[in-house]
Amino acid sequence: MESVLKLLQHTTDCEEVQNGLDQQQIIDSIRDVSRKLAYNECWFQLESDENLIDACIYQREELKSRYRYLLKLAKQKGVNCASFQK
Repeated sequence: MESVLKLLQHTTDCEEVQNGLDQQQIIDSIRDVSRKLAYNECWFQLESDENLIDACIYQREELKSRYRYLLKLAKQKGVNCASFQK
């Protein structure tokens, strides 16, 4: 029972962190994920070991999921394209 309470507390903490992100933090996170996706693409193009190619693919999927999450959050917070042009 105690572990369930800790899990619920952790979930609440995560929601508070998500709600506490301001527009600039969201923009910075989107830029960071975009940069990492570009690096991942370069790594994928240069890699020859099949195990590391798999690692590239898994990392790309993780980054794409994170990117989709951040875009959804940006829409909810009303972040627009003008914010990215600063």
